Amino acid sequence: MKRSRDTLLLFVTVLAAIGLLVACGGPATSPSPTQESLPTVPPQEERPTKPPPTAAGLTLLEERCTACHTLDRVGRAQKTYEQWSQSVDRMIAKGAQLNDEERAILLKYLAETYGP
Repeated sequence: MKRSRDTLLLFVTVLAAIGLLVACGGPATSPSPTQESLPTVPPQEERPTKPPPTAAGLTLLEERCTACHTLDRVGRAQKTYEQWSQSVDRMIAKGAQLNDEERAILLKYLAETYGP
């Protein structure tokens, strides 16, 4: 009886040691796909001093155009770049205050945001 108990104890000990070795062995495979597929983003050297054209375009629209037009009206227009250019030039002729740079920013914003 003692012999079978010693054999059982030896068997359980060997089985536990094998389980411990397998559990602590660590992965033998390559990193998971999520770790491999993460893109590296280069650090930004400086922050831009000017706001991006989209933000600047929205600001110009809100400051210069909504005195006479609602944003809803502008959004319903759905014009091409050329059509927006004609509309903006018409508004400048009527007294809208935009310099050449502001005009270009506003046109880009209008065409990208409220295009057909």
